[in-house]
Amino acid sequence: MTKPDQSGTPEQRKGVIDALLNGPDIQAVLRLAIVEDADSKTQVVAASVTMVETLPVYVISHALEDARRRVREVFGAETEVFIEPDLVQDPDRQAPATDVIVIRASD
Repeated sequence: MTKPDQSGTPEQRKGVIDALLNGPDIQAVLRLAIVEDADSKTQVVAASVTMVETLPVYVISHALEDARRRVREVFGAETEVFIEPDLVQDPDRQAPATDVIVIRASD
């Protein structure tokens, strides 16, 4: 039987959160679920994290893979780790004025 959001000790949950936040690109952990399957003795860690939307895709990809590696250091290499990035707008980013946006006609 599985127990969502209940498995893992408080120290393990703190360890996962610390592992996720221990990189420069993840700003916050919005949701965290740790599910343990008693039959197969495997664990699944699922998290939703915030990242700045202006990061290039390759940076997001590498940051998520690095975060998965750090979480596996807490729970073990056999742990399944799912991380959903929630991209938030950078508050320091200035949107261009609409008069500088030009759409070229094709005719």
